[in-house]
Amino acid sequence: MKSFKPVFLCEVKGAAETQQVASVQYAKNDINTVVAAEKVSGYRVNASSRLVDRWLDTLVRFAGSAPVFLVIVSGLLTWALMGIRFGDSDVWVAAISDVQAILCYVFDSLLMRQLLREYTEQREAMVKIQSRCNSHHRMLLKVKNKLGPEGIREVAEKCKDEPLEPLDHGLRTQTLFARCIIFSAKKFGHIVTVGMYWVCIFIWLGFGPKCNWSNRWQLYINDATSALMVLVFAFLACLRECYADYTNTCLDAIFRLDSTLESELRLLSEDDVPNPVEVNVPPKENYLQKVIYYYADIIGTLVGILFLIAVIITWAAVGPVFHFNNTWWLLIGTYAGLVGLFDSFVLRNVQNKVHQNTKSQVRHVEAFDMALFAGLSVPIPAVKDVKAPSLSRRVSRKMDAVSSHLLMVVAGFIVTIGCLVASSAMRWSLTGQLISNVPPSILETFFMLILITGQNDAEAGARVDLTNIYYRRQRLLSFMKHASEHRLKQEDDEVATESQ
Repeated sequence: MKSFKPVFLCEVKGAAETQQVASVQYAKNDINTVVAAEKVSGYRVNASSRLVDRWLDTLVRFAGSAPVFLVIVSGLLTWALMGIRFGDSDVWVAAISDVQAILCYVFDSLLMRQLLREYTEQREAMVKIQSRCNSHHRMLLKVKNKLGPEGIREVAEKCKDEPLEPLDHGLRTQTLFARCIIFSAKKFGHIVTVGMYWVCIFIWLGFGPKCNWSNRWQLYINDATSALMVLVFAFLACLRECYADYTNTCLDAIFRLDSTLESELRLLSEDDVPNPVEVNVPPKENYLQKVIYYYADIIGTLVGILFLIAVIITWAAVGPVFHFNNTWWLLIGTYAGLVGLFDSFVLRNVQNKVHQNTKSQVRHVEAFDMALFAGLSVPIPAVKDVKAPSLSRRVSRKMDAVSSHLLMVVAGFIVTIGCLVASSAMRWSLTGQLISNVPPSILETFFMLILITGQNDAEAGARVDLTNIYYRRQRLLSFMKHASEHRLKQEDDEVATESQ
């Protein structure tokens, strides 16, 4: 039996699909032969071999869809309107808090699953790009030998100033809903929005003395933050799916361009060696980070959801013992709130690690590409974010770095234990349970807003990286097409010389 190992600690192996081209003899006769467009390999997401994983991935995509988001928004609006009629009932307030806490708990698992899936897909994509880069490097050496120094200079002179097509494939295929979500994310994840959130919290605290710090006063903010948290969870799930669709569309454009480049290289170099298998080894992590990875992997699998179902069944079973009073109603919300609080720290840490590791892979591809351009006398195209980061963005990045630090997960664990101790000291009375509901709800909502901020910043960087990869392949393909023409001219000159 294989030992369990989380996705973040597993190796990823892969090889790009080898492009089948005309025979070597045919290539000699027609150096300009181009593989038909339908035979060019695009980017395809590999489905998991496990049925449970495929089912979970389908569930995650559904949770991040427009219908689910609209249903949740409609539900929150309905809750707000019904609160006018039932807002004075403690059971109503507690029940709604429970529903929201359970929804947030479920979305915790789904968001973690989303991270696991996207990280695996991106690693597999980068491994295939690296595999093809190795073949490009091997074949390009043969092409350079055929062209010679003078031929390389002539070809480089022709292609160095050719315009590059923008990588707008992802934007062109985006739906109106996706564009609205991405636009809203820039506002939702802005540092000003986060600041306004804390202003509201302090206003609520200001009303504490007037409300005698009552349980009702605590339930108000608990319901408000829970509602906001449900909205943010649903929004974040949609946002990630929109970004994932955009990334996959861009990767498909890159893969098709890369496949065409491979075909041109194989024709000109007369090379038929398959693309090699590349291995991506996860970076070394300390013991504590590995523990977090194990925990995150459990959350993002069926185990976490099954455990939640078991807890809900147990909670329902003890209802008669508590006579379905307010304390019983808050029990499930307390549990889900405390677990959700710790999960929010874990989510933030893991998301940052995923972005760091993905960035490292992109830099690895960049190093491969630099080797391809070596000796071609062709300028390497690049687009950079030349605009200086605003104060808001700098503050967001700093806050992002602090909130995702490993020690913050430890702090989150300590806060969770502290809430448990405080509630236990008060014998899990209504006030005692609210201590384990209100602070976790406030903190978790804050961390969800920070997740949006970090996601926006990471995606902005990813777009620049994908564009640079796309531009470099355009330039290389342009070089190869001019090289093909140059070789054809050389062969014609050789034939003419021999005939004389």
